[in-house]
Amino acid sequence: MFSSVLRKSLATAAAGAVVIQSTTTIQAEESTATSSKNNSKLSIYDEPEPKRVVIESPTKLEEHVAYAQKYANERLDEGKAHVDTFHGHVQSFENDVRGTINEIVSEDEDILPNAVYIGVAALAGTIIARNRNIVLRFLTSTAMATGASFYLLPKTTHNLGVQLEKLERKYPELGKAHATANEAVDDVRKEVDAVLLKLRGQLDEGKEMVKKQVSEVDSLDATKKKVESMYSTRSSPAVDETLKKD
Repeated sequence: MFSSVLRKSLATAAAGAVVIQSTTTIQAEESTATSSKNNSKLSIYDEPEPKRVVIESPTKLEEHVAYAQKYANERLDEGKAHVDTFHGHVQSFENDVRGTINEIVSEDEDILPNAVYIGVAALAGTIIARNRNIVLRFLTSTAMATGASFYLLPKTTHNLGVQLEKLERKYPELGKAHATANEAVDDVRKEVDAVLLKLRGQLDEGKEMVKKQVSEVDSLDATKKKVESMYSTRSSPAVDETLKKD
């Protein structure tokens, strides 16, 4: 009996709690609805417009144009770099050539008129060997020009030889070519010496013949005088005929 009374009391208490909770919830909802109505009243100001974010994306044509421009700029920069490098090499070569010329040319020698004379000597060598082949003409001209340069510009020619020796040590192929040229020059020199010796021999033979003829004429005159003295006459044709027969 006590338990049944307790159960009824607990059920009554639970029902009261549920009613109280529902009443509280309804009141809260009503208060929320009232506050929302108050907040939903129209304002006298315009509502701010939402910010619009515009995202621009390039077109395909713009992408290709930008790529082409970038490629052209890169190639242009490379071209400028190559041009600058080439200009640097040319400037360096020009400085080297200028320094080499200053080392070769002697300050106390006149280059301009003597160089003309050397050219004339080279031309004379070509004229001397005009009936020979082209190699011999070239070598003869070179030999004449070299001899004239040693005579007219000795210091400059010596300095030029020093520079050529440096180049030969630096480039062995040039040394081989120089050796070949020296051999050819030696051959030309030998041939020229042989021609001069032959001419000298012919000249000596001519001198001997002239001397012999002169001696014969002298002996003929002496004999003629003797015969004339014997016959005591200078205009007798018989004397001339007799001498001619002898």
